[in-house]
Amino acid sequence: MKIERPLASYQDNKRGIISLTAGCALFTVTDTITKIVAFTFPIGEVLFSRALACMVFVGAAFFFAYRTFTFHGGFQKLVLLRAVLDAGANATFVVALTKMRLADLMAINMMSPLVLTMLLAFFFKEQVGWRRWTAIGVGVGGMLLIVKPGPSTFDVWALVAFAATLFSATRDIVTRRIDPETPTLVVTLVSLGSVTLAGIALAFLLGERWSLYSSEYLGLIVIGALFLAGGSTLAVSAFRNVDATVVAPFRYSLLIWSALAGYFVLGEVSDRMSVAGSLLIVASGLYMLHRERVRHREVAARSAVR
Repeated sequence: MKIERPLASYQDNKRGIISLTAGCALFTVTDTITKIVAFTFPIGEVLFSRALACMVFVGAAFFFAYRTFTFHGGFQKLVLLRAVLDAGANATFVVALTKMRLADLMAINMMSPLVLTMLLAFFFKEQVGWRRWTAIGVGVGGMLLIVKPGPSTFDVWALVAFAATLFSATRDIVTRRIDPETPTLVVTLVSLGSVTLAGIALAFLLGERWSLYSSEYLGLIVIGALFLAGGSTLAVSAFRNVDATVVAPFRYSLLIWSALAGYFVLGEVSDRMSVAGSLLIVASGLYMLHRERVRHREVAARSAVR
């Protein structure tokens, strides 16, 4: 007997929206702190120390939840592959973060759902109609406005940001295929361990010389890691027992938070082309979510007829 999942209530969706919006705010705080610290300390060191501090918080949560440090399923191939992709996503994101305006970087990062759809179409033969391909094309056009591919205005760091988006989208595909019995905290801890190693690798590649943090900067790293852990928890909570197509658009609140943080904290102002590109990316992403909702309704209708 098939058990139908009950529809999400208004209160469930409201909770999901608040959780996702708050989680995006916490992510923005973490990224702002990371950028401030990276102005003074090497990128690899910042990446390593942030991931290490976050591991402490997540490890404490894991022990509190399971009363053990035994990682069941933590060394499955897909879990390890996800960890490598997560390390790549974090490394390229932090490098781009130090070179780009925060709002522009977040706009490119918001292309992840579009890139995910492209990857599913090319490598997993998922059917993608012309409407969704059009939305992807609009999103790519928005990214080009931020990249500015002219000889005098070309922003190579925007391509590094897009590499982070590619890593993230591929990581999300792999995450879907991990055994559901594997605890989320285990997957998170293995990925964080990989990110710390990425920080060390980045230090070797860039020839960095690390130094001890002052108490002020160490405090910032700890706060950033705490906010990162909190934002990740809220992001997971946001999609529990809700209508995902109602909640998901509020992910784009990240652009608002990053624009505010960039302006008031970092003194950054995006140019008109970057703002226009960001709007195109948001519009294409929202339309993609709309098409996904329509597609699910059509599938549900066909199932009901059968």
